[in-house]
Amino acid sequence: MAITDYGVKGILHKALADTPNSDQIANLARRETSELPAGSQDKLDFLGMVPALREWIGKRSSSKPIEYNYTATLKKFERAVFLPLDWINNDKTGKVREAANGLAKRYMQWPAAQVAALINAGESVNAFDGQFFFDTDHVWGASGTINNDLTFNATDHTNPTVFEAARSLVQAINQFSAFKDDQGEPLNEGMTEVTVLCAGGTNLAAALNLAISQPNVDTGTGVVSNPVKGLPVAIKFVSSTRITLADKFVVVNSSPDACPFVFLENRNDYGVTGKGAGSDFEHDNDGWEYGVKATGVAAYGRFTDAVLMTLN
Repeated sequence: MAITDYGVKGILHKALADTPNSDQIANLARRETSELPAGSQDKLDFLGMVPALREWIGKRSSSKPIEYNYTATLKKFERAVFLPLDWINNDKTGKVREAANGLAKRYMQWPAAQVAALINAGESVNAFDGQFFFDTDHVWGASGTINNDLTFNATDHTNPTVFEAARSLVQAINQFSAFKDDQGEPLNEGMTEVTVLCAGGTNLAAALNLAISQPNVDTGTGVVSNPVKGLPVAIKFVSSTRITLADKFVVVNSSPDACPFVFLENRNDYGVTGKGAGSDFEHDNDGWEYGVKATGVAAYGRFTDAVLMTLN
């Protein structure tokens, strides 16, 4: 029995519903809902911080967070799959399901690709303060100077030792404790978890992986306790070809209250459509076509939740 048009739609909808958004890069972004169409600029007006408590003297002191003129332009995305009519007529349900699962997976990977692009471009694209996202001299209200663009001198920056990777990682994570918010209050006091990202398949990735996992490291003159193991945060490690930074890695605050990146999506503009049985497409192409449409954009959040480390 041939697969029906209704059956294909059911398989695709089930695949989209069952495929989890579990990508570790995508999960670094704070998810926000937009109600604007593609091409519109949505204002990210939640980046400012609430002032600290003060002693109650006289009347209450009321103020709102600082507003920043920072917007992100939503874009429209799509992908469709072609299903040959012989799959349909000969009940190739497995092939149809595989194509539907693949399309669902690509939709779920879509935010990861957008967030990774932000990370890769962070040294040349502005954050909400008008400075490059990774920069040495951010100023955020009353924060003072914030440096989230660090360097570390390695013996060979293309092939660092595990001990050098460990030391550079400690330096990067410790930098978070130096940051203040736009009210002049200490940031990241409640940081419980960080995610370390670097390009996949590199010597740096191998060294970082060992620096995070090994209890002891070789300094070249002897074995010592791994300094990374003394840090008061949990560390996740992501080595991915989506990250294209050479001789660099990024440490992102991935605690629940962090906001290093933002992903806006207009779910009202999300759609699943197809050209199935009896369509002109079927007649002309001897097959059916089904696709998804999505509208959204990834944007930089707070630069105080990400640190770039470059090995020299």
